[in-house]
Formats: sequence, C-alpha cells, structure tokens
Amino acid sequence: MAHQPSSREEEKTGGIQVIARAAKILNALGEQPGGMSLGEIAQAVELPRSTVQRIVAALDSAELVRSSGAGGLRLGPALLKLISSVHTDVVDLVSPLLEKLSSDTNETVSLARASGSQLAIIHHVVASRELRVVPHMGLNLPLYSTSGGRALLALECEKDVRTIVGDAWQELTDMTVKTLPQLLQLIREVRETGIAVDRGETLEGISTMAFALDTLFGRFSVSLLVPSARFLRHEARFRDEMLKCKEALVREIGKIAAIEG
Repeated sequence: MAHQPSSREEEKTGGIQVIARAAKILNALGEQPGGMSLGEIAQAVELPRSTVQRIVAALDSAELVRSSGAGGLRLGPALLKLISSVHTDVVDLVSPLLEKLSSDTNETVSLARASGSQLAIIHHVVASRELRVVPHMGLNLPLYSTSGGRALLALECEKDVRTIVGDAWQELTDMTVKTLPQLLQLIREVRETGIAVDRGETLEGISTMAFALDTLFGRFSVSLLVPSARFLRHEARFRDEMLKCKEALVREIGKIAAIEG
C-alpha cells in the first residue's frame, strides 16, 4: 500500500516550497535593482501572479521587499541591512574551503568583490611556502585586467560590461588587455570554461586564476595567486583544483534553486 503523507509531512513540504519560492522572488528582485512589477516577477520566477502576490505580501510585512512606486517592488530595508553585514558571514562560511584550496595547491588564495570598476580583496589565505604571493587587504585593482575581475564581469551582459569598465584603460604591464573587443573575447572564454586567467597582466611576474560566485549574499570571486614561472608548470592541476573548489562553494553558498511543484 502506498504511503499516504501525514498532515505534518504535507505542512513541512508546503513550508519548504514557500521558502524556496520566496528565495526565488528575492533572487529576481536582486537582479533588477530598478524594481519589478508583480507581473514581471511572476514571469521571471514562472509562478502564478496570485501566488507571487501572496508571497510578496508576506515579504513586505517583514520589510524584506518594499514598493518603489508605480507598482514596482525592490528589496526591502530589512534584507538590505542583512546583506550589508554579510561579508563577515561569507568569510566565515567560505574560509574552510579556501584554506583547503590553498593547502591542496600550496598557493595563496584570495576572496574579492567588485567595488565600482575595481576589484577589492576582502579576505586571503597566504601559502606557507617561501616563494609566495602576499596580497594587500582592500587592494583595488582594475576589473578588466584581473582574473577575479573578469570572472565577475562574465556574470554581466556585454552592455553592462561596457558601462562598468568605461574608457579608462590603464596599461599596468606589457600584457594588460588594452581594448574592449579584447576584453569581451576574454570574458566569452570565461563563460565557456568557468575560469578566468590573468597571465601577468596586472602585476609583472604574478599570474592568477579565478572563478566567480553568484550568491544570495552578493557576487564574489575566488582567485589563486601564483608566481608566473610556477603557474606555467602547474596550470592544468590548478584549474582542476579551482573547479573542485568552485563546485563545493556553490553547494555551500550558491543561490537557492526553487523546488518545483
């Protein structure tokens, strides 16, 4: 005889489904800072408008969303306050995996985020070996020349890449990318492989490899920083280790996927 779910099981399943749907709605609003109508949200999350309206009303009562006028909705003050304090939480969550990546490669690893057109380092794990790269916390470097920056730019559409990068191209080394078409080609390669590489474009003698994380807490990049001579010898192994770390981090803090049904 087939198992009939109890009312308690049905209530639990229904609660999980509501949470997943609410998360999907918040994700959609997070990707549209200009605001969205109920109809636009319903289309984006593929749910009936009536369902979206009911969930949005509950989120609004908790100040997780707010009306932006003319029927538009945006992320609310309670959620924005929470997001503003999550960098410490993100570091706590990802540190064990970043430390493992550093241990497995015996190289320095950094966590960064975009700050305008710059890449800002917010955490790092320095390798224990004698010849190593030691980054500066808060160091701002151009998004277009760094692997971490290009990994983050690969999450944007080409129009937004043009807006973010602007016209201020600085030649940091002989290898620095110098034109928008060159940058867009490199970004397309990042989208195909999931990995960005900086071969001495930002700092002479230092090569880096990075991937981006699109999370409920924001977008971050994880970079491996290596002296260029050693990078050339071990690039394939570094790539394998980075992809393994990326997969583990996505499971840990990646965006929540909606439960169907």
